Amino acid sequence: MEGYEDLMNTPDASLQSAYSLFSRNKFLQDSLVLQMQTSSLLEGELRSTIAFPRAVPRQLRERIAEVITCEIFFGQPYEIKDPERFIGIFGAFYPIFLTLKNSRAWPKLRKIAKKSRGAGIAGLKILLPLIYDIMERFSEPADSALRSEYFKKLDAGMDAILIAFQKILKDTLLKWGNSSPEEGRNFQGTRNSAELALQESVLEFMQKDNYQAFFEGLMEGLYKRMSEFVSEMEENLEIFDTLALLFPGRNWSYSVKELKKEPFYLQLKMLKTYSTFFENNHDLRRIVDFIGRREFDPPSDRIRLSPFGKNRIQTVRFSDSINNLLPMEAAKLLNPSLKRKFYADMLEGKLLSYQMLGKHYAGPPHLKPKGPMIVLVDTSGSMHGAPQTLAKSAVLVMAKRMLSQRRDMKVILFASTSQHMEIELSKKKKTSEKFLNFLIYTFGGGTDFNTALASGLKSLKEKDFQGADLLFITDGKSEVSDELVLARWEEAKKKYSAKVYSLIVGGRGAGGLSKISDYTYLVEMELDSDGIGGVVRLIESTGQNLQL
Repeated sequence: MEGYEDLMNTPDASLQSAYSLFSRNKFLQDSLVLQMQTSSLLEGELRSTIAFPRAVPRQLRERIAEVITCEIFFGQPYEIKDPERFIGIFGAFYPIFLTLKNSRAWPKLRKIAKKSRGAGIAGLKILLPLIYDIMERFSEPADSALRSEYFKKLDAGMDAILIAFQKILKDTLLKWGNSSPEEGRNFQGTRNSAELALQESVLEFMQKDNYQAFFEGLMEGLYKRMSEFVSEMEENLEIFDTLALLFPGRNWSYSVKELKKEPFYLQLKMLKTYSTFFENNHDLRRIVDFIGRREFDPPSDRIRLSPFGKNRIQTVRFSDSINNLLPMEAAKLLNPSLKRKFYADMLEGKLLSYQMLGKHYAGPPHLKPKGPMIVLVDTSGSMHGAPQTLAKSAVLVMAKRMLSQRRDMKVILFASTSQHMEIELSKKKKTSEKFLNFLIYTFGGGTDFNTALASGLKSLKEKDFQGADLLFITDGKSEVSDELVLARWEEAKKKYSAKVYSLIVGGRGAGGLSKISDYTYLVEMELDSDGIGGVVRLIESTGQNLQL
């Protein structure tokens, strides 16, 4: 992050350093991508957290959020190459930031954010207000109530350092309150008297004898809240991640601890059970991973070889690439005014570059986009027991994958003619409560594959599910007597380029589904003594071997 600011604002650079920049083009591109991703996050999920009215100026709240987000969410250590310049800009936030980075919760927060995007955002929504609160509360004159709340265990010698901390906080907020948004982002080498005075005050404050003890007391409340969050997430990360996908926008981070008191406690318990079951079974993971990634493979007959040599210049074009940049574009970096235009042209793809054509494989111009999925689950009585556990585990993982990739999904539960239910998880409709109820639903009843096939065919023709792939999960005891439905299936598969997968649990064949299935997987399963765990073994696969 700071490296990006350096590139944007260093006023003087030699021609040699300009070309050195291009030798490190990957670093530059990564920095630009990180900058854009951070801005998108601040303007999206974190916007309400940052925009909430406070005594801390909006520009300072945004800059603090950028630094913390870079560290926690993207796992990129914010390298402070020039501490004095950083202090001149951020003032009292500097010692707060250093203290946070040395805390026990910091690496755990980064680890949690790496595992789960939703948990990372939830952590930032808790941490940022706590930082703002500290800066607000201690910017006011000290009083006995404040001292008793935060420094019960500290002696009276803390008064002097508390007053000093309040002074640098006040100066920091005053500096940012008087600056324009553009000035708040300015990292030019010139520094005014106010910044120099603030820099001197902060460094003097950090040299005081009781500095470390003071900050331990100051951050005690923040440490406690973050430790609680870490404990909650480490224990319930799988549940939280799924809830964040099923119910986007709800602040589950504030209620994870109370989940056992919620009416859906049993649903969430089963959610955790099925997630664990899936992770413990390698063969099942291989099958679901194959189904989930198949549509990303480009058709082999559309991949072609370009005949051009690698060193051939075809033409000059506009692009955002700096690998084959024209020298005249590089010269812009020598001028402070043209430098900003250079980066603006880069972001807009308007840099003049050589188009080099070489011997390479070129994919099709338009790959098949990430499409939706329709899952049909046999919930008849013969699926009770081990097949039921496997089916719910597979559907749960497919739902999490589809939601995380922003792809639509429909789950069709079928048994006898009268036992039919559709659960939709899409952008337009999200019946998440129904999906949680499915996890505790006990399979039972007859089997009517004709109705199931007709329902799947009808869903395939819906606008939002055209081009969807379909997954059948059953025990293979299927009887398909409606030849007209089968014929329509073949037509629909060709028309919508759909693929049909059949996961057969405990059976010895796909039964009636063999006529329409492109890929079939026969598995057997043994439950453990508790009846909730067990082992899944792949017995046979047709269509393509699972070399994953």
